[in-house]
Amino acid sequence: MTDDTLASAHDNLYAALNVMLTGDPAPVQAAWSTSDDVTYAGPFGGFIKGRDAVADEFARSAAMNLDGRIEVTDVHMVEGPDLGYTTCTEHGIDHVINGQLVNITHRATNVFRREPGGWKLVHHHTDHSS
Repeated sequence: MTDDTLASAHDNLYAALNVMLTGDPAPVQAAWSTSDDVTYAGPFGGFIKGRDAVADEFARSAAMNLDGRIEVTDVHMVEGPDLGYTTCTEHGIDHVINGQLVNITHRATNVFRREPGGWKLVHHHTDHSS
């Protein structure tokens, strides 16, 4: 699917993350740029650099079969000609971690770049939000 607008790229990212929670990393991996300058600072800590490393991290996350869903609120978008970002609050609902249902909330920043085929993610960062 072509992400012609930043809003559609943002929405598609979160739809893809919800698919990943069921064990399939392919849609979220496809949301990322194929360039090697991508970075990821996700909820499990660390700072991951490079397309292959980021794709591998989402494969590991998908293998956890966390279940549940992610919903976003407080979305803010800034779109330039070739670069844009979104900020939001991610609400992880009914994830299964160590056999327990867990709800988590993160602040998130997503940086997108316009590339052939539409907007692609080049950076995703989350941190704990109370």
